[in-house]
Amino acid sequence: MGCIYRDANDNDVKDRNINDHENFSDNKKPQTKKFLFECGHNPQCAIFETEYGQIEPCQYFVLDRVLVDTSKLKMPNTKIDFSSLIYFEGRTAYCDDPEVKVDLLFRLVRVCKNGMSDTVQTWRYIKKLDVEHAKFSEPFTVTFCDKLCSSCCEYRMIVEGRDFEGQFWSLRVVNPSLNATVHSLCDH
Repeated sequence: MGCIYRDANDNDVKDRNINDHENFSDNKKPQTKKFLFECGHNPQCAIFETEYGQIEPCQYFVLDRVLVDTSKLKMPNTKIDFSSLIYFEGRTAYCDDPEVKVDLLFRLVRVCKNGMSDTVQTWRYIKKLDVEHAKFSEPFTVTFCDKLCSSCCEYRMIVEGRDFEGQFWSLRVVNPSLNATVHSLCDH
């Protein structure tokens, strides 16, 4: 049995029943779909260096990378998933301002065969805690969809420290995982 829905002109339209074979000819078969799943390789934790309770400036880390080869696919859609765990331990620097703040920038970078590097998306992680002492961890996950031409590209997730308030004993981004799912309608 098919479904009934309304079109843009508010007319009732009966949806084709998939068991209704009399209206389904061989030349109208749906195209074969191709799926690829690629896991990241060589994940690395980010362990930020501290000196006298201060996070060292200008630190960045490549957390994970995944290679996606869509060269034999037509009109590929790539979905990138990233997950990690952010952990920090610190305390307020001044008694009159009981706040600990962590500000991290996550960048998804695409590098294709031509060697060009392109930041395709950024995400900010900002956590402020109004406490004198903080020991905190939470997951950080993001998803990005990319429609690129058939090519071979590597995606990299990079994290860098932006701004910090308080004194820190530890700041880490652990268990990074980057993977890609690719969908294509048909072969070339």
